[in-house]
Amino acid sequence: MHAIVYTLSRNCCRQPGAKGFTLIELAVAIAIITLLLGSLLVPLQTQVAQRQISDTQKALDDFREALLGFAVANGYLPCPDTDNDGLENVAGTGRCSIVAGDNSAYGNLPWQTLGITVNADVWGNRFRYSVRDEYARRSPYAGAPFSLTTTAPNLRVCETSTCASILTSSAVAVVLSHGKNGYGATNSLSGTTNPAATSADELEDTNNDRTFVSHVMTESGATAGEYDDIVTWLPSYLLFNRMVSAGKLP
Repeated sequence: MHAIVYTLSRNCCRQPGAKGFTLIELAVAIAIITLLLGSLLVPLQTQVAQRQISDTQKALDDFREALLGFAVANGYLPCPDTDNDGLENVAGTGRCSIVAGDNSAYGNLPWQTLGITVNADVWGNRFRYSVRDEYARRSPYAGAPFSLTTTAPNLRVCETSTCASILTSSAVAVVLSHGKNGYGATNSLSGTTNPAATSADELEDTNNDRTFVSHVMTESGATAGEYDDIVTWLPSYLLFNRMVSAGKLP
């Protein structure tokens, strides 16, 4: 049947003795090429997206190692960057310059203080960084720096904003990328804050308290809403282990 239609279309649209393609033949050829290109571009876009996520996860792992190295060298963790210059911000009291009521200090990753060159994620936004204030205190604060006897309600990472399921409650620091949508992140070039998140889970990663969310990515049409943040954390036991191994504790 298709062959008959195709033959009729050729015969009705081509003048006797004419050479070359008819308009219908060109349209069919273009349609086929478009379909072929589309089938190639979709997997390519998926590969690019996966590569961006993998690169971000690797960067977060490197940041955790940088935080551990900083703690070994200085005896405490760095404070967050609160003015977008890449340097930690510390008050004259020896505490971080911005500390929430639950003693979590928040801002962006102080990449210059850590001596790293990656200052933004692949989407051009700063990495968010939060640290338990007790682990970032230094002189002249009394009792600083921290020790093996330091106890505090550490940062926690949950599977949802309701925190019905807790992934960890022993994090002394959390670093995250706000993902491709960048909701709530600080733009690395302008220093301005991107539009607020639209889902409860992403909002929890921006409300500057001790609770964070980490789970698989979900689209905007999902029941819980869109979520594409990428999160890592530094457990207290890993920090203590590294400090003891380096002879910095007890």
